Amino acid sequence: MKLRLTEIDGKNDALSYRMERMPELVDNNTECVEVVERRVLEAKGEQATVAGTQKQLERALVTLQEKAEDLEACSWVNNLHIVGLAESTNVENMKSFVEQLLIELLGQETFSDLFMMKWAHRSLAP
Repeated sequence: MKLRLTEIDGKNDALSYRMERMPELVDNNTECVEVVERRVLEAKGEQATVAGTQKQLERALVTLQEKAEDLEACSWVNNLHIVGLAESTNVENMKSFVEQLLIELLGQETFSDLFMMKWAHRSLAP
């Protein structure tokens, strides 16, 4: 019987020690939970920021795509294709040559003083 009481006292002491440590363990767990909650809130904030940035980038992408399509459409509108110019026409400055050719063919009065040609070049036959 005495052995049994000693055994119970030993288990009681171990249980008491564990019970005494409970508040410390609960505090440690509480701190860990608080850290995790803070990190989750920070991650949600970062996610919202990233989502906002993504929406801005998507809008900018759409705008740039529309501008590129518009510029491409305009570039086709402003081009002048002259077909049939002899290959033997060998000139140093194609731009000046085409300007003079247009003025001679269509007349100076056809063009305003603001007439401007940005560039001219030969291309392969279609």
